[in-house]
Amino acid sequence: MTDTEAALVPYTDQECPRVRILVVGKSGAGKSALINAVFGVAGATAVSHRTPGKHDINKPLSFPENDRIIIHDSQGFEAGEEVNIEKVFEFIDSRSKMSALADQLHAIWVCAEIPFAGSRLFEAGVEQLLTRYCGIFPIVVVFTKLDILREKWLEKLEHELGEEMNDKEFDDAVDAAVEVQVQKLCVEPLRAMSAENPLNWIATSTGLERRFKTTITDLIELVLKLTNIEKMWIEMAIAQRSNAKASIEASIKIGRKRYWRGLLSDIFLGQTMRRVLGVLLTDIVNVWNMDDPENHLKKPEFLALLSVLVEDLSDEPRNNYELTDKAMQAIINNPASIIVAGPTAVVILFAEWVRGTYRKTKGSLRCLVAFLVDLTLTMDTLFYLVLSRKSSMTVGLVNQALRIYKTRKGPVHNSIKTWADGWGVSSHLDAEVVIQKITDIIADNSIQPELWEMKAESADEAWMTVEALRET
Repeated sequence: MTDTEAALVPYTDQECPRVRILVVGKSGAGKSALINAVFGVAGATAVSHRTPGKHDINKPLSFPENDRIIIHDSQGFEAGEEVNIEKVFEFIDSRSKMSALADQLHAIWVCAEIPFAGSRLFEAGVEQLLTRYCGIFPIVVVFTKLDILREKWLEKLEHELGEEMNDKEFDDAVDAAVEVQVQKLCVEPLRAMSAENPLNWIATSTGLERRFKTTITDLIELVLKLTNIEKMWIEMAIAQRSNAKASIEASIKIGRKRYWRGLLSDIFLGQTMRRVLGVLLTDIVNVWNMDDPENHLKKPEFLALLSVLVEDLSDEPRNNYELTDKAMQAIINNPASIIVAGPTAVVILFAEWVRGTYRKTKGSLRCLVAFLVDLTLTMDTLFYLVLSRKSSMTVGLVNQALRIYKTRKGPVHNSIKTWADGWGVSSHLDAEVVIQKITDIIADNSIQPELWEMKAESADEAWMTVEALRET
């Protein structure tokens, strides 16, 4: 690698602090289920830094499957637990005084089970914590187990209303009753406790129905809204694995900082196109933070297939190498053969427009814009496939995402081409205008969760061929 290429480092490869969250709530409040749902660590085993049998708020929990988060868990504040309350206060105060952003506490989540059985909403210690730190820390009160409350009222209204309503009317009646109960059991007591400084709250469930999944998505949006430091906003958006919109917004924020803005500058001059694409891909893949232990999304095969998606907008003809796709696949399946064949063996896997070095031309800019859009929307598709499967990344899932997006990319590329045809001299284009156009195209074509019906189906163990993607 040349010195120039070495300077081209993905933004997300730079040192960024992990998100540090204090989760408060008694045992059984649904803390673990909430963490699993938000950060995509369902079934994962947390790595505890505590001494077995002893609880210490200063000893964090981390997760090998998602290394972007650090969780500190407080014990419950039962009667007579004044010592533990003071330890929690000491922990919060000490973290607030630490100079390094990575060591500070970035959020406090207070989990409370909805008291549908007449139980108390908060323990006394939790009330003290809320009144003491409200307005000082970004605190979110999370009322959990909304699904149980809804089930209770569904049964109650089913008995009372019988056959008087159709399904939609009945669902609406249940939703209305649940909302009244949430206000009565949770929100009103919370407001009475913090009248001067209203606390942020949300009612959630980790249930599988769409109505409950949206509560987790809404929680992420609320948490991000309360995160004022941009670096931590980005890190929170990266750490979560339940809100695709947040991942897209984080990609754009990072792009604005350097490399998307650099599309019109000289930052890429002298770089190979493959190197440029690799940096752009790394940042976006890192932002989506999918469970990809084998790094499929950073392999040259994925980058090569993405380059083929873009080739219809290139000024270059399709490659017409003598090597067949079967031969190319053999190279992929046998990495050692790449070394034997020399550097050109890697180049042949990519579309023609990727060969050579970056040139600051309208054609190159058009292809790079399309690459950013295509990659982001492919990741958006992959997000929902992974969510439906609830498992680690596989080659089959990546192939399926590419096939699905290929069937949707026509209007996307038409939009890019129409816009690009109206350009004047590329050096006169404003970087902010280009970034905003990329943002708008992604927003117009990203997946609407309520309309998503695809399921993870592909069981491919090998990467699809370039020609297979072209023929999709």
